[in-house]
Amino acid sequence: MLASFQILVLATFAASLVYWLLPAGWVEGRRAVLLVTSGVFIWIYNPATLFIAVATALLAWLLYGITRRYPQYGWLPWLIVLPLVLNAITPLDQLIPFPAGSPRSVLFTTLGTLGMSFYTFKLYVSIKQGLKLDSLPFREVLTTTLFYPAFPAGPIDGSQKFDHVALSRDPDIRRWVMGIGRIGIGAVKAFIIGGWIQTTLADALFGAPMSAMYEQGWDGPVQALLFAFVAFAYLYINFSGFTDIAIGAGWMFNLDLTENFRFPLIAHSIQNFWQRWHLSLSKFITAYMFKPMLRRTGKTALSLIVTFTLIGLWHKASLGYLFWGIGHGSALALTAWYRAKKRPPIPLPHVVRRAGGIVITLTFVSLMSTIANQPSNRVLARYVLSFVGIHVA
Repeated sequence: MLASFQILVLATFAASLVYWLLPAGWVEGRRAVLLVTSGVFIWIYNPATLFIAVATALLAWLLYGITRRYPQYGWLPWLIVLPLVLNAITPLDQLIPFPAGSPRSVLFTTLGTLGMSFYTFKLYVSIKQGLKLDSLPFREVLTTTLFYPAFPAGPIDGSQKFDHVALSRDPDIRRWVMGIGRIGIGAVKAFIIGGWIQTTLADALFGAPMSAMYEQGWDGPVQALLFAFVAFAYLYINFSGFTDIAIGAGWMFNLDLTENFRFPLIAHSIQNFWQRWHLSLSKFITAYMFKPMLRRTGKTALSLIVTFTLIGLWHKASLGYLFWGIGHGSALALTAWYRAKKRPPIPLPHVVRRAGGIVITLTFVSLMSTIANQPSNRVLARYVLSFVGIHVA
């Protein structure tokens, strides 16, 4: 597992040196370094994955051109999600497994798993940015799609992160060194802490690693709830670790990828959670889904529930993620309704209310995440039934 990560680090080290040896004016030469390095990594995983990624980038560029010419068809950029739909309903999912919500292993084995979901949203952002700026060169679209550190798990950034200005910056030794450090932090989280949670901690708490729990089941509600906390902790550590690696690698090229997490484990409400968790996705949801739907419907609750249901199915077309989307949307809608009533706070000390909010929020998001990431409907039913004391073999 660490072997592919070591290759990633060495390749990033070598590519960044070549990148900085090129003068600032040789922007397209620097872009070529990024594209060749990224293309090689994806080709190693699967040549067909590279082909589909390039084809999707071409689709985005064509959608930009058509929408620019016919602005009355403002819905056209959403056709960029067509590959996701095809991937869900055709044998294509055997080539590129449908997105599963968070990275589960090292780069080479996750490129196909999450790449398609993330780069379709990146490309939608790029199309919208291009329409606003009245310019979207295909080379920028391609760089956005293929940039290898962010390919498997984001963050969701548009083409402006890879435009002429971004690639013409002078070398920054301080950021380059900080990038190495950030990659190291991500590696510790994803490989060491994540591995410890998945095996050692799970063994101590459940007598089996996390992966085995899906087969053996849960002995009652206490164990099921405890498993939800452990599983969510693993997801956060692993996901944020891969994001740290992507951001650190970007820093080594003096590129600014979006920070994706702001201490979500101390969120004191579901609204506050989405101000801390997967920030690039949260920003995307707000700007391109929730606000437009709210303007059309004028109904906050409906807009939240529909938006998060669609986001759940974007992660994975499954019953678990359908529940996840409806659950998060409903919780946010309920919170918005309650706050609109302008009721006085519960008569308890602030620190008690804040601590209670953290516990309730963490419990809710852990349960929703664990329900969403069950490997099958049969295992999902077994997990839910364990909360009422029914153990299904």
